[in-house]
Parts: sequence; structure tokens; C-alpha cells
Amino acid sequence: MSPEPVNHRVLPRGVLVGRLRRHHALPFPGRILVEVGDTVVPGQVWCRGRVRSGVVVVDLPRLLQVQPDEIRDLLVVQPGETVEAETLLAGTPGRLRGGRNWMAPTRGMLVDFNERTGVAVFVRELRDAALSCRLGGEIVSVDPDDGIVVEGDGVAVAGALGGGGRAYGAFRFVESGERPDARADNREPGILVTPDPLRAEWVRRALETRPAGIVAPSADAEMVTGLGLAQPIAGLAPPEGSFGRPPQAIVLTGGAGFARMPHALQDVFRAAQGEIGAVTGARRPGQSEVLLPPVAAEGLALRTSQGLPVRLAIGTSAGAEGIMLGDAPDVGRLGSGIATHFVRVRLAEGGVATWPTPNLVTLA
Repeated sequence: MSPEPVNHRVLPRGVLVGRLRRHHALPFPGRILVEVGDTVVPGQVWCRGRVRSGVVVVDLPRLLQVQPDEIRDLLVVQPGETVEAETLLAGTPGRLRGGRNWMAPTRGMLVDFNERTGVAVFVRELRDAALSCRLGGEIVSVDPDDGIVVEGDGVAVAGALGGGGRAYGAFRFVESGERPDARADNREPGILVTPDPLRAEWVRRALETRPAGIVAPSADAEMVTGLGLAQPIAGLAPPEGSFGRPPQAIVLTGGAGFARMPHALQDVFRAAQGEIGAVTGARRPGQSEVLLPPVAAEGLALRTSQGLPVRLAIGTSAGAEGIMLGDAPDVGRLGSGIATHFVRVRLAEGGVATWPTPNLVTLA
């Protein structure tokens, strides 16, 4: 039995590195294209099927004002045939605009007809659909009625809030102050990752580039509501122009608020620059996540080799981050005179500071 992923002490909270296993559910009848033992990559199609987007049940004897046994002779389209909108489905062909005809309301298919009752079922749009793998690795289980299970090496980052479904593409880290519409080498932007809380102007520019998905640390309550990542918060009306549902797959790793992405987590995404991965944005708690290839773990290894990443949680510089360099034995008391332990920290923004350990939070 393969080992389950374990979150080691050196990893940021919410990050799993190593052997992962993900179940890929089959939400509709379809043909599974892979077998146990096959190797897959993120974004590879593992199933194809047909999705019904709307079902209409019609009592034809009442609509056409005839007996049920007469309906068969009045059918113009046979079950299983796809037709365009305004196509005559049943009735008298010479009276297309009469009241005793059944017209297709949209493009779709007559999928069933009961000769005894005369009741017919029309599917508004029967479209082809494909399901893609979120994780690269080996197929370890296949169930034609349930789905598949993929096991492989990778990095999983849990999301606190999300929406917009799934997205696949190359990760692109957008540094602070960089415009999200600036494309590197004229390539598609793929999945954009920002270390800053989402702001309206940044999101607007990002959506104009039509990215596959967006990953950010946080967003304020108004932005969270406006993007459709959570139900409207009590007393807060969605802003004008809000989305009823997320326009793209969006994942917030920290949730509602205004916090930057920890530097340790930034290094994970920087190490995955240009690599293909998957984003799952789900409004149900605990189901949003980002799956990255194993190379993303190199960012953690680099940071760990440099020292323990920490953040100052209390004080005038609260929120600042850095790498712990070691003890500061020459400093032993706070301004209040209370004896405490201090350490030297190399700040992420440059310089070295001396911080009291009770005010620190480890990021690894």
C-alpha cells in the first residue's frame, strides 16, 4: 500500500509534498480512456462523455389534443436525433405555426418517448464533455461507475476559499507591482499567481488576459463576495457589476482578509514557474486546492537550507517576514523590562533585525 502524504515540520501549513493520491469522480456517464497502470500528466483527458444541460418533459396528447396511440404517427423527429431550435418535433408539418405542434425550444435532442402515455423527453442541449487529470502519476484504480484514482509525486497547496471550477495550465508568478497583463515571451498567461491580496484593478486587468485561473493569498470581504467565492456576507450587498459565479477558477490560500502570501509559499510557486499544474476552486470548504509538479518542492528546499522562515506577529513591524539567523545573546529584555529570548532575522525586504521569539510565528 502506498504511503499517504505527510506534512513534515519543514513545510508551510497547508502544503503537502511527496506521494499524493487523488480521486477523480465521474459526474456523468462517460467512456474512461485510461487503464490501471497507465501514466498520466496534469491536464490529460481521462474520460469523455455527454452532458445534459436541461431536460423538458412534455405531455404530447394534451399539447396536440389527440389520443396517446396517435402520437407515434405525429412524430416528425425520431428519438436520438439532434435538432436545431424551432425544428418541428411532433404535429402536422403543414401547420408549423398552428397550436397543435411541438417545436424544439433550443438546440437539443428528443431522447425518449413513451408510446403508452405519449409523454416525451427533450434534452435542451446534449454536449460533449471531457474530464482531465489534476495530478500526474500512475492510475491505481478504475471504476466505470465512479471514476479513477491517480497516485504520483507532487505538491498540494490547500485553499481556504475558491470557486470557478477547475483549470489547467502553466503557472506564472506575478511579482508585486507587476502588471498581470504583461506576458512573458508572448505566451498564454496560464494560471496567474500573485503574492498580494486581490484588488479590483488587478483582477480586472488579469481577467482581460483570459487566464486559466488565479491564485492569491486573500481578498477583502467585498471582493470575496463580488467574485462569487462565498455567499453574500450579512449586511454587505454585493458591489455593482459583481459576478454571479467566479469568471475563472480562483483560489485564495489564506481566505478573506488582507494578508500577503508567506514567502515560503511564494518560493513554492516561483519554483513551479512555467510548469503545468491544476487549480480547483470550490465553494465547499476543504475542496479548493492547487496541485503543482514535484519541482515546486525545490523552492522549499532552498528556503530551508537558508534558515527557518518566520513572521513578526506582534509589534510595530507586524507582518514582516524573514529568515532566522540565530540567537541574539546581547539582547535579553523587552522595552518593558521583561526578560525574554531574542533572535537575529534577515528581513525579506533587506537588512537584519532583532526580534523577540514570543512575537514570532514560524512559516515552515
